[in-house]
Amino acid sequence: MDPESTSKIDEIMFETNDKINAIVDEIRAIRFSKLDDKEKQTKYDLLRKEFEKVMRIEEKRIEDIMKNS
Repeated sequence: MDPESTSKIDEIMFETNDKINAIVDEIRAIRFSKLDDKEKQTKYDLLRKEFEKVMRIEEKRIEDIMKNS
C-alpha cells in the first residue's frame, strides 16, 4: 500500500476512534443516570444504531481507499 493510502486510513482510524469514544461516553452517562430502564434501553438502542452506522461508513471509506490504491 502506498504511503498516501496508509496516511488516509490512519486518519480514518483516528476519526473513527473519536466518534466511537463519543458514543461510549454517552453510554456511560446513560448507565449512571437516573433514567428508568425503559428509557435507558431506548437510548442504548439509538446509540447502537449510531455505532453500526459509523462502522459501516468508515468501512466503506477504507474499502474505497483500498480499491483506488
